[in-house]
Amino acid sequence: MDVIQIFNDSYDRCNRNDEFLDIFYTKFFEKGERFKRMFDGVDMTKQMTMMKASLLIIMLASTSASARTSVRVYALRHGKDGLGIHEEDLNIWFSCLLEAVASCDPYFNPHVEEAWRRCFEDGLQIMREECG
Repeated sequence: MDVIQIFNDSYDRCNRNDEFLDIFYTKFFEKGERFKRMFDGVDMTKQMTMMKASLLIIMLASTSASARTSVRVYALRHGKDGLGIHEEDLNIWFSCLLEAVASCDPYFNPHVEEAWRRCFEDGLQIMREECG
């Protein structure tokens, strides 16, 4: 099975768990008060809808020029001239995402983790370059 199929299957399993993004944000907020403050006053229902779309756009950056452009725009909004996100913040964000996947995907294993890492690699690199 190819990496994209492994990712898609895992992502589908995660989305069947209504708590998937709640688990992610709980883990993310536990990493520091600064992350929690970034979301003060934010409608988390809307945020989670945007997060689902963002995950797919970041993942598609490896195969779609349009997605890469969207990731660059997204990165500029989140970078030093926007929300002030740094490269280390992105690493923490992705680590928390993988922790949430491990919690929600009953078939999570090293192959699934590697699929997520590979599918997000290009999009996260764009984010790091633009946020750095």
